[in-house]
Amino acid sequence: MSVMPFIHLPGSGEPVHFYHANGFPAGVYQPFLKQLNQHFDVYAMHSRATWPDYHPKKKPVNWQPYADDLIHFIEHHHGQAITAIGHSMGASSTILAACKRPDLFKALVLIEPAMVDLNMAMFMKLTPNRFIKKAKLIQGTLNKTDQWDDRDGYLAFIQKFKGYKLFSAETFDAFSQHAIQENNGKMELVFSNEWEAHNYTQPPYLMRHFKKLNKLNVPTVAIRGQANKFFGQKLWDLWQKNQPNAHFIEDKNYSHLMPLEGPKDTVNLLLNGLKEVM
Repeated sequence: MSVMPFIHLPGSGEPVHFYHANGFPAGVYQPFLKQLNQHFDVYAMHSRATWPDYHPKKKPVNWQPYADDLIHFIEHHHGQAITAIGHSMGASSTILAACKRPDLFKALVLIEPAMVDLNMAMFMKLTPNRFIKKAKLIQGTLNKTDQWDDRDGYLAFIQKFKGYKLFSAETFDAFSQHAIQENNGKMELVFSNEWEAHNYTQPPYLMRHFKKLNKLNVPTVAIRGQANKFFGQKLWDLWQKNQPNAHFIEDKNYSHLMPLEGPKDTVNLLLNGLKEVM
């Protein structure tokens, strides 16, 4: 897509880009983006998995195309180095982009990047895709409810999730407005189950990328919540070993979804982190 859809919250500060997670369209981060907007001119590109009328015959075989989309976006809209913020898959894609084009990145803020350790990366590389697709996480994603009669029905559905227990009313409202869209009289997910599940089959091993960022001396703020199934202690320790120049911050009041759970607190963490590395 030559013109990539994006959110822009104009601000008086310097420009920043935010890249969202797998399964969560950019719009659901509105409370977080509004907090960012108090300090920055905020851009948030929509992942290709959510582009309207985008139905490729073959989906990407890894996450590099998502990184290349970010590179193209920054070149087109900025033409100079900016601070890039990412969450989960968005953070991982930002890492890949910064390693390929470090000249486009003034600083990185990486919130709970999605990745696997070397053993899992090798296992997934050697395992046929038809077997990977049978994994519990992927099957659960493919089989979850993806249609509702109206926004109220969707909102009632997600308010039952234990994983969303820290969401505020404002965040739930952002989900009801931006996570679903009307199609043939029904409300359906903007970020489809099929795209979300496909992306789960491709998590990267990032330690060599952290080493490269360290060598390039790209200012980096690393942020995580409490240890979780998506980002455990082992990966956090390995990251610190491979990129010692980065500034590492933890807030165990939140989980993997910390920008959605605590928008203001997460922005304060990244602001403090940027003061340390810039």
